Amino acid sequence: MSFAAVRRTLILLHRWIALILTPIFLVIILTGAVLSFRPIVNSGQGPRQGASLDVAALSQLVGAIEKAGQPGGISVIEGGRALQVMAQDPAVAGRWDMASGAHTPAPAGGIDIFRTAEGLHKTLLLGLGIVVEVASFLMLGIMVAGPFLAWLRFRNSLMGWHTAMGWLLLPLTLTSPVTAVMLSLHIGTGSRPELPRTKRPVAISQALAIAGRDLDLNRLAGARRFRGGTVMLQLAPDATGGNGGGFVVTDSGVTPLVGGPSLVKQIHEGTWGGAWSGAINFGISLVLLGLTVTGLWSWVRRKARNRVRPVAAGGDILVAHASQTGTAARLAGVVFEGLIAGGEKATLAPIGALKPAEIARFPLVLLIASTTGEGEVPDGTRALLRQLKSSDLKGVRFAMLALGDRSYAHFCGGGQRLKAALMAAGAVEALPLREADGDPSGAFLGWVDTVRSELALNCKITGLPAVSPPVALTVADRQRLDVPGTGNTQETWRIWLEGTQDIAFRPGDLVRIAAGAGERPRSYSVGSSSRVDPRRIALTVRLHEWTAEDGARRLGRVSGFLLREAEQGVTVEARLDPHPGFNPPTDPRWPIVMIAAGSGIAPFPGFIEERRASGRAGPAWLIFGNRHRDGDFLWRDVFEEALADGTLTRMDTAFSRDSDDGARVQDRLRQHAPEVFEWLVETKAIVYICGRRAMSEAVLEALAEVLVTEGGLKPEAARAEIGQWVAEGRVRVDTFN
Repeated sequence: MSFAAVRRTLILLHRWIALILTPIFLVIILTGAVLSFRPIVNSGQGPRQGASLDVAALSQLVGAIEKAGQPGGISVIEGGRALQVMAQDPAVAGRWDMASGAHTPAPAGGIDIFRTAEGLHKTLLLGLGIVVEVASFLMLGIMVAGPFLAWLRFRNSLMGWHTAMGWLLLPLTLTSPVTAVMLSLHIGTGSRPELPRTKRPVAISQALAIAGRDLDLNRLAGARRFRGGTVMLQLAPDATGGNGGGFVVTDSGVTPLVGGPSLVKQIHEGTWGGAWSGAINFGISLVLLGLTVTGLWSWVRRKARNRVRPVAAGGDILVAHASQTGTAARLAGVVFEGLIAGGEKATLAPIGALKPAEIARFPLVLLIASTTGEGEVPDGTRALLRQLKSSDLKGVRFAMLALGDRSYAHFCGGGQRLKAALMAAGAVEALPLREADGDPSGAFLGWVDTVRSELALNCKITGLPAVSPPVALTVADRQRLDVPGTGNTQETWRIWLEGTQDIAFRPGDLVRIAAGAGERPRSYSVGSSSRVDPRRIALTVRLHEWTAEDGARRLGRVSGFLLREAEQGVTVEARLDPHPGFNPPTDPRWPIVMIAAGSGIAPFPGFIEERRASGRAGPAWLIFGNRHRDGDFLWRDVFEEALADGTLTRMDTAFSRDSDDGARVQDRLRQHAPEVFEWLVETKAIVYICGRRAMSEAVLEALAEVLVTEGGLKPEAARAEIGQWVAEGRVRVDTFN
């Protein structure tokens, strides 16, 4: 078994032992906290010294008490002027005045807090001492293993504080379970003398009479019934500090208990230094309580975050979408709302998030699918294509609207591939495939009309989803990001566009810009947030250039326009489209991992900007790759500043053409596999991947390898898991060719 597999097993054991035994741990810790006050309370009293106790009056009073009931123990209090009696019988329990014999009963319903806490601490008040001992061994095990399962990193998060407490306070907190285990194993407690036996049970009054022949009972501190019918007496030391301690009284004599409490017992009970040692034990209890509660709460929160709502077959119709930038999802939402308004029972879901068996529960599927790249299905749907190869969808009918753009070579290729996969699995078309070119509005409304008439469905559509209107943006500033002459860099710029009025946008949204009227627009990822500045949009634009067959140098139409033609102050017409599938988490405390190569870094400066402005930035890890560190470390100043102020928790880079590096981002994932695994599995970080499709596929493969090496999964199972995470949105991909 590999070290990674062992580590994964230890993590699971650590987690589940702690979860299962949390109730017992809490009882032990809380009662330990209560018992830590006993040396604090007793510290001011000190041992009673001197001959102030009237032994004759004591014996007479104890005899009178025993006639009223059976005391479990007595303590001499108030300098010998009274007795505190412990008993089940309320006629006996309470304070007894030594001179007058007057009885002040214990408060009704009152309990001895320390005695009750001790019973819970040792046996759970159920005689389950063995359970407490086993729990002590397991508590010690998970405390020792904890620091080896999560390295010390200072993070302002629940698990960050949990880990820091576990690491920094380990030497102190270990004293409690270590001494408990030592007491269980009788290590460091000295030899256990054989206790004397009695032929007949001895009452406390009889024990006083027997002991009075050999001991000075003027220094009696207390007496209690002991094992086998004997009585234990506790004497305070004399003026010289000697001749105190415990004694066992039988019907035939007195035997001293040699040695007193061992150092191990004193450390465990916090009695070695009076009030100070009790206070230390109380502090230890608080830390152990904090570790237990934070560990439990982290698990509860992780389960809640990771809970995937099952797709319930609310009716016979599944309205599904395969969406890359959100258009297909918005159109599917309109269809779903129309069916509900018409009285139909339907379910709405991204098709990539469904298992084939879930799809098979619906006799009819209405599907809107977009195309990305060169005829590819959206990233969240790729795993489903593999699963459909071995699935059975017989009995399922589907009607599909495919979205595309004829200016691309593989028009509606994503929809075509998804249609072929569904039919290969046994599903049949309820309607012929309908294709939309460019603006899908007309094709969408025509497809809905056909669905209504041909499939006899009531679908009340009142309008199309809102389309972002064109907006005029001014080129406010430009700054080159790469450094010419430092290697084979690619010319890349940061561009700020400004609007004349407030606009709502988030990092990862798309700005579509055309170089001229009627020309095909180019999409750029937004690298800023309207939550910081609602009029200023940041873009990362790489100049696309190539050499044509005639040897002439050619520039990309839109990138050439933005970087060569649109001077500062020029106004361009753009369309701003939401891209919710690649926005930062709504909760800025949620951990994220950002992976980018080259101009794929575009949205991530905005992620940093928005999280910093929130004042509640959670853990964030950036892994960025390009050609040269000194030549094209894009947005370097922004990320280094974020790393310095804590908005960015960690940054790793890979520069493939530097002689002292040569790595790519996927190599960094493999090199730091344990940390990647912790972020993926333990903290449930959302992973964002932005860049060329080949890079994203290599990164997804590297993530699967991490699950193999660190999680013990088989390669195919690991790839399926990553595919499911992509479908669920735990891994989010935005790619270009």
